[in-house]
Amino acid sequence: MFTRKVTGAIAKLKDPSGGVIISFAILLPLLITLVAFGVNSLKMFIAKAKMSDVASEIGLMVSANSSLSEKEHAPPAALKKMLINYVREFFPESAKPPVLSITYSKVEIDAKDNASYMSYKPNIEVELPFPFYDRILNNGSKTFTVSATPLTVKKKVSRPIDLVFVMDFSGSQAGAGLRLLKETFKDLTDFVLKGNAQSKVAMVPFSSGVAVRYKETNQRGGDKAGCSVLFVPKPEWSINYAFWGDKFVKKNHKTLLDQTYYMDYWRHNFYSSNLERSIPKMPLSVVYRDWCRENSLFGKAFGRVKYSCFDTRVKTVDLDGQVVFKDDIFTKRALQTIKTEYAKAAKIRDAQTSYYTIEHDAAIDYEATLEKMFSDEAVITFPMQWTEKGDTNHRPYERMCHHTGWWAQKGDLVSAKMYSWLIELTNNSKELAEFQTMNVQGYTATVSGLIRSVPVMTKGKNPRKVFVIMADGADTSGPKTVSDRYLRQYKLCDKIKKGILDRPETNAERVDIYYVSTTNDRPRVNDWATYCTGQGNAAIAVNRKAVVDLIKGYLSDEIGSFTN
Repeated sequence: MFTRKVTGAIAKLKDPSGGVIISFAILLPLLITLVAFGVNSLKMFIAKAKMSDVASEIGLMVSANSSLSEKEHAPPAALKKMLINYVREFFPESAKPPVLSITYSKVEIDAKDNASYMSYKPNIEVELPFPFYDRILNNGSKTFTVSATPLTVKKKVSRPIDLVFVMDFSGSQAGAGLRLLKETFKDLTDFVLKGNAQSKVAMVPFSSGVAVRYKETNQRGGDKAGCSVLFVPKPEWSINYAFWGDKFVKKNHKTLLDQTYYMDYWRHNFYSSNLERSIPKMPLSVVYRDWCRENSLFGKAFGRVKYSCFDTRVKTVDLDGQVVFKDDIFTKRALQTIKTEYAKAAKIRDAQTSYYTIEHDAAIDYEATLEKMFSDEAVITFPMQWTEKGDTNHRPYERMCHHTGWWAQKGDLVSAKMYSWLIELTNNSKELAEFQTMNVQGYTATVSGLIRSVPVMTKGKNPRKVFVIMADGADTSGPKTVSDRYLRQYKLCDKIKKGILDRPETNAERVDIYYVSTTNDRPRVNDWATYCTGQGNAAIAVNRKAVVDLIKGYLSDEIGSFTN
């Protein structure tokens, strides 16, 4: 059957009339032209589709390799060369090098997400040869040009933030609680600094007071520990706390000679005991030679012991202009302080035994504190002598800042290493990593920690400020009264936010305060939500993932996102 049809078709082509052959001959050039046109059109269509994909990839590559800067008007030479080579890989048949340029938009701000974004529009042209050339069909051109369709790639990154962790370092956090704090701190600081290297993180560890480390060392080279709070005392509670923080006081010592004698006695005891027996042991004769002054007249009748000891490394100018040792209690300035403040110092020493802090309700001038909490002006810092934890002879405010550490736990003055200390705002990963070595101890005064963190935050210059308070429960009795007064009566958190926003030096556009309970303390969370953070910004999170996810949600920045 098929053979007969083929034979019949050939016979027709051989028809003497030649009608079919002539018709085919006439139509053949047209058919070839139509086929060539179709192939050329298909080539152009495929090239256009491929260019759309290439342009999208180029936009992402530019945004990934560019910072957000209005000063950028073209990709760097090395990047541009790489991009051109990338285009040529997709169009190896191009007759000439691709033409490539990038249009940069201005940097825009998304205040809601605390993000900056910038758009990049790639402009690409590639010249390609036609598969089939015909002078009339191709209008005299052997090549065609394909360019990118209008496309915009947007890069959105989180703007830098100042993040201050206000962390409960009371004794109840020992064990699982401390592990949770350390894991959370590491995860979140990595997250924040990866999102924007200009972000900064601080950590304020509180118990009753905030542990701070002095820049100078103790007498034998180890850490010198301090305890810090922020408040303006009422006049009857106002003394030079830095002076009295390592002095012996007792309310029944009424005469100046009694007062100076016992202060001198216990200071001699510290130097002749803790200083002398630190490793390597220092002979007592060397202690007396290098750290003390021998008195020709001594005893209770003279108000001093045989050897008056003090830190001989620090000198100052006395009231009469004479250069003296700052730590000597027998300078004119020191004796004047003792005469005018001893009775109040003894009263404050006794009061902190009941209130667990010098920063108690009767002592605080709340209005003045709220005005002055935005700088270091109202910060009170006093030394925590390196002795036993409850040694009232050397630590008159022995209820405070147990999380600085103490003699029995950390050894001698040479190897003395604080339990914990305040870390100011920084993006130094090594400094932040020191948090992993810290330890907890002491009572709980949450609002005291929050207030002490305010001047830490105001030193930051990033537009968004975030306080994250992490605690495992209610405050100790004395501090709880103060916390409730600040939060409920004085609207502390509103004043913190407004004060930071109102100060141009902070560069602040947004301030948030969050409270995270690491135990199931629902009443406390409700109090913080009602009187400080607002609903939705206080929550319970009792394990690592829950805490990290919760705080990441609070920060809620889209880091490095791209949209077409």
